[in-house]
Amino acid sequence: MAEPRRILLVRLDGIGDALACVPMLEGLSRTYPSATFGAVMSKVNAGILSPARVTTYVYGGEDDLLHVTEEARNAGYDAAVVATEEVAGYEIARSIGAHIRVGFWHRFEKPFKSLWQRAQLTRAVYRPAARMRAPAHEALAMYSLARALGAASEPTADASVLRAWVNADPAGALPDGQATLGVQIASKLATGGWGPAALAALIDASLAYAGLTRCVLLASEADAPLARAVLEHMPPAQLASGVVRLHPPSDVPRWLGAIASLGALITPDTGAAHAAGMLGVPVADLFDSASFEELSSRWRPWAAPARCFAKSDWHPGLESRFGAEVGAAVKELRASLKGSDNLKGSTPVGKRE
Repeated sequence: MAEPRRILLVRLDGIGDALACVPMLEGLSRTYPSATFGAVMSKVNAGILSPARVTTYVYGGEDDLLHVTEEARNAGYDAAVVATEEVAGYEIARSIGAHIRVGFWHRFEKPFKSLWQRAQLTRAVYRPAARMRAPAHEALAMYSLARALGAASEPTADASVLRAWVNADPAGALPDGQATLGVQIASKLATGGWGPAALAALIDASLAYAGLTRCVLLASEADAPLARAVLEHMPPAQLASGVVRLHPPSDVPRWLGAIASLGALITPDTGAAHAAGMLGVPVADLFDSASFEELSSRWRPWAAPARCFAKSDWHPGLESRFGAEVGAAVKELRASLKGSDNLKGSTPVGKRE
């Protein structure tokens, strides 16, 4: 097999989905050090990968198909890694003329779809179609595509290496970031009866036990109203002194830069967890208890010190106890970084009642 000179990643999904491909890109780069990389991304995840490492082409829907395909074809990619099950992803890989096309198929679990998938690829990697109770981590699933292209058998979990692929803009760094606990506010937090007041109490308790002196609430534009509502319930003294504040929504690179500067992050199962995971920032990742085993197996942070928690439905008094537990875990994770050059691994913990 001729060594690929230009490799195109196709990942038309969300932010976390794109970040799960970072170990795969690193593995391919180590195997083919002279290769250059491109990526066809969705409008949602297009700002994730470092432009110093990857040329990104933005696919926003069928109207962009011809334009994106032409751009990628002109760049001369000879290998395409289809890390998506979107039909457009397979079409793009085939249309650009890449003579090596690697992607997933389901064998005969979904016969018609599987046969079509297989026909688009030169090398097909089996991935189960059915949901599993404890599936492989998404980064490992993505890395199976790198192995099909000749990469080494195991992906790295060294955040000091992986963070170079992430487009974290230093201009987004927070003042006193290393003393700051970040909390990603998202709608996934406000499930199971967890309203703004309960979330504020959870954050307050976490900050008290985390060993950090400041707290910043991060939110997308869509989640900014929830973040403001949570902020209104934080202790007035903290608000007046600036100990707790809301970070205004920003573009993806500056948001990544803010996360990269933090002392630690608390987040529900969102792209923020995967960003912290690849950047080496300690993270407490909160999953809904109903799907805890499945989701934490597949989506726990990859390379940073991390703990996964099952967030039970709210009842009075839970916020303080749960917050103290999360905060204590954050303190332990930060302590584990001291004197350690190898930032890797995350530990799921059981359901919290």
